[in-house]
Amino acid sequence: MKKTILAVALVSLLVSCGKRVLLDETHSLDKNVWMWSEPEVFDFEVKNIDNPYVIVMSMSYDTDLVTSSSVPLKIEFFTDSNARHTLFPSLTLVDRDGSRRGTKIDRFCTVTDTLDRCRLFNEAGVYTYKVKQLTGKYEMNGVSALGMKVERL
Repeated sequence: MKKTILAVALVSLLVSCGKRVLLDETHSLDKNVWMWSEPEVFDFEVKNIDNPYVIVMSMSYDTDLVTSSSVPLKIEFFTDSNARHTLFPSLTLVDRDGSRRGTKIDRFCTVTDTLDRCRLFNEAGVYTYKVKQLTGKYEMNGVSALGMKVERL
């Protein structure tokens, strides 16, 4: 009986938590290279426009090859109705004290950074986010993966 109640409670918790997350994807990059001309594309559907959302980006990279303190980004996002918005955030890789942010294993690091703390969407529908690096390099070597998470606050 206790196991059944615990199982039902766990399933209820997972179902209710799952509705908060609209997107949680990580894309591996071919040959650990992020090409300037090839944006990473993330799609998700917004059904409730009354709630604010937080948008978090993650990047896994080789600290021997990516030595900058931040990565400037250009994020274009589109709606079903073709409305377009552009953001120019940065992924912060190094803290003020000079230490690498995130989880580090050997020379590899995974960092997460909040790009938008309180995004209100104007319309319901599918949103497409295209993320480009603006480092000034055609190829950004050492980036193994990019991820995005969109969650209701």
